[in-house]
Amino acid sequence: MTADDATVSARNAAEERVLRFGADFDEQWRKAAPAFEDRASGSMREAFVQWRALIAELVPRHFLDPDPRGLSQSFGNPPEYGPQVETLIDSEVAGDVAHVRTTRSGALTRIHEYILQAQDEDWRIVAIEDYNGDPAEPFVAPESAEELRAATSPEAPLTELPEGERGLDHVHNFTPREVVRSAEGERETVERSLIGTLVTSTGVLTVLDAGYNNDRARPFAHTVTPGDYPVERVTVAGRNAAVRVLFSDEAPVSWHPARLPDSGHVFGVDSGSACIVDYPAYAAQTRRDKAAVWRTFGAAERPAAIEVPLPGGDRGIMVDSGTGDGSYPVYWGADNEGRVVQLVIDFMLLVYGDDDGVLRHR
Repeated sequence: MTADDATVSARNAAEERVLRFGADFDEQWRKAAPAFEDRASGSMREAFVQWRALIAELVPRHFLDPDPRGLSQSFGNPPEYGPQVETLIDSEVAGDVAHVRTTRSGALTRIHEYILQAQDEDWRIVAIEDYNGDPAEPFVAPESAEELRAATSPEAPLTELPEGERGLDHVHNFTPREVVRSAEGERETVERSLIGTLVTSTGVLTVLDAGYNNDRARPFAHTVTPGDYPVERVTVAGRNAAVRVLFSDEAPVSWHPARLPDSGHVFGVDSGSACIVDYPAYAAQTRRDKAAVWRTFGAAERPAAIEVPLPGGDRGIMVDSGTGDGSYPVYWGADNEGRVVQLVIDFMLLVYGDDDGVLRHR
């Protein structure tokens, strides 16, 4: 058998695994569907008990891991997978990993991509990702990313903090200590640790909700010198309280809002996660690569903090964001000569308002 023949054979086997899964899923769905026709609360509970049992039979036949997409946690009509709704479009094999793509019909056409791992001369499904575009393409067209990059500069001015944030002391916030945050007076330990290295080939950075599409990212107006920089976090009560990038050993003497072009210095989080990355590298990341990072992040020990591989050898940092969803400020720290020496995301776990309404760190 030639190498080309072996590749075709492997693709066919991976596709067959996906088709068998779809047929089995459809069969289990048809068994469960009548129970979901009764919308009474007790009946729905019984329907999900049956559905979970049916999925528990299905998963070991096709998957490496138990219920990787939470197949048993929802039930839809029409089904999410199977010949009623999916059409096989293509596949590819690289070593012991295969990607098989289907289109899912409906109000909006979606792409399901099955990631499979070779095991014992067969294929098992590792994950199923859902896309609204080609998973092998980047989120952002190169010309769009370049246009946003062109609006940044190392000479972009560092502006003054809002009055209510001038009492924050981010150097103190990264000092290991004990704090009292509750009315009961319970003491909690604040710990600092190194979580990885930020690698930026352009110095054009962004901070954003890590769970959403790359095309929502916008770079900071101010840029830094390209390089490799250590990243630290402080934690309290099992949560990330703040994250900082150290561009220098110099201590900051002033703090400034890390502003996005035509925007402020606060970014929103709806996925419970945040990342710091080189913007052009992040914009060039494919949907497939982003999904792989998200799977790794989901499996990380909490509170999570992982390095994110990016195109061109760049590397970002992804973390759990404080207590989860919310809006979080980002700051530049500057030295005596006005040079940026730190970037800080504050998840506001160690912040309180004094009697004058000024924010301070505990």
